[in-house]
Amino acid sequence: MKYLPSVITSTRFVFALLLAFSVPLSTRFWIFYGLACATDLIDGPIARKLKVTSNFGSALDTSADIFLFICMMVCVFPILVITTQSYILIGTVFLFKAISLLYAYIKFKTIVSYHSHATKFLALFIFTFPIWIMFLDVNLIVVILASLQNLAYIEELIITRMCDKPEVNTKSVFHLRKALRESGDSSM
Repeated sequence: MKYLPSVITSTRFVFALLLAFSVPLSTRFWIFYGLACATDLIDGPIARKLKVTSNFGSALDTSADIFLFICMMVCVFPILVITTQSYILIGTVFLFKAISLLYAYIKFKTIVSYHSHATKFLALFIFTFPIWIMFLDVNLIVVILASLQNLAYIEELIITRMCDKPEVNTKSVFHLRKALRESGDSSM
């Protein structure tokens, strides 16, 4: 039972790979996508219920999420019509994330992946991307998503700046500021 959450998370890699080779937005696509998303919804609660949460499990979950997103994009990218401005916005997202990761690595000597409210909200938005593209212009979605992601990565930079050690479960800058104020930390 101790390895059950990691096994569930690992199946996301399989479903994601099958998804990558599906016809975009086909029945097969939605089945594999649904199964992959279901593993993401249940692995964490099961790990917490069994009291077997770990850094390895968290890293595996993040890796599986990234792999699922890549496979989903490999599948649907050929049917998307993306403007140059959208590509530039997507580039800024990668730039801000890289800066956030690099800054945290320089400061804490480790890779930090924050689990703030903003990143959790964005994960939901990213995972519903295939649904959004059926109803809205993909470039509008890119503008909204890229803007929100850039704000989340700026928040990560601020969190890193405010902390003396990695606080990966910080809910937001406002929660961190309140916690630091209550603890009497004067580094704000």
